[in-house]
Amino acid sequence: MNKGKRLGTASGIAFAYVGTVVGAGFASGQEVMSFFTIYGHKALWAILISSFLFAFIGTGILLLGMELKASSFGKLIDTMFGLLSPIINIYLLFAMMVINIAMLAGAGAMFQEFGNTSYLVGVTITALAAIVTIGLGISGILSINKILVPAILSFQIIIIFITLSTKSSFEGEISFVEASTVHLIKQGISYASFNIILSTGVLASLGKKFKDRDLLILGGVLGGSILAAMLITSHYCLLAHIPYIFDYEIPALYIISDKSRFLSIFYSLVVWGAIFTTLVGNLFSMTSFFHDRFGMNHLFTATLIICAASLLSFLGFSSIVNTLYPIVGLIGVIFIIGVFFYTRKLKN
Repeated sequence: MNKGKRLGTASGIAFAYVGTVVGAGFASGQEVMSFFTIYGHKALWAILISSFLFAFIGTGILLLGMELKASSFGKLIDTMFGLLSPIINIYLLFAMMVINIAMLAGAGAMFQEFGNTSYLVGVTITALAAIVTIGLGISGILSINKILVPAILSFQIIIIFITLSTKSSFEGEISFVEASTVHLIKQGISYASFNIILSTGVLASLGKKFKDRDLLILGGVLGGSILAAMLITSHYCLLAHIPYIFDYEIPALYIISDKSRFLSIFYSLVVWGAIFTTLVGNLFSMTSFFHDRFGMNHLFTATLIICAASLLSFLGFSSIVNTLYPIVGLIGVIFIIGVFFYTRKLKN
């Protein structure tokens, strides 16, 4: 494989990783604001911890996927956790289902708010597109992320330019949430663990597919670096628009408000792209698990999961996030500790 093709393949791995992590919460700015920006400039340390974990643990999962020939997250969990693996596998499947429901709910709400169409149309279009992508296998995941992730990154660059060209009109004193060093460390670990555990299925499958250690390391480090750059730039763009962003459910909307109609349309496509890449990543992880364990067809399983998630999505995006998201992150911390020690064990 020549150098250009090698870099292209590594970029595909990186984009698949980024696409699974960057969902509606990140694209809206709400996730970065609630985890980091409310603590002010000192939150940079928490972001750096998350960034390190994204690069290091993400690469570790890719390498474990290669070593174990794991086509789903199930084999990784079985190997690392032994007798506890059934509990963790069930927990992970539940967490992924919660994310699928939330992403479909977010897609419905986005079509309703930005597209002036019904909630049902948004859910239906997104659900059908997800099923088609899963039918194409891991190649479909790579292809869709090669299109949508650069679009998300392009919008990130536009937000940076808007922020640099806009002077803050706020002259009062800004009060950030006080936090100890320990709390900031916990925020950094929690954010990374929540997102890494949900990208495990895609990363493990990529590790099995490419079977090239150096290529996987390059892809994992590149993916982690892109996520780090996105986190840092999002954080500082949001800081530049404090305190006004605190009044917005979608902080990024404040930054592009009063700008061109084209930018608003582009933003809505970026939000949908972020929702979609996360949805297909989680859906692929679930279908791969059921295929490995029970021999179930990917397309059939995807259709069943999407139908159930579509019905449950009518509970609404915000209620799903507020009720179910907090319980997803806990086991992520245990998981990244397991990956850390298991990769050390393989090296030795």
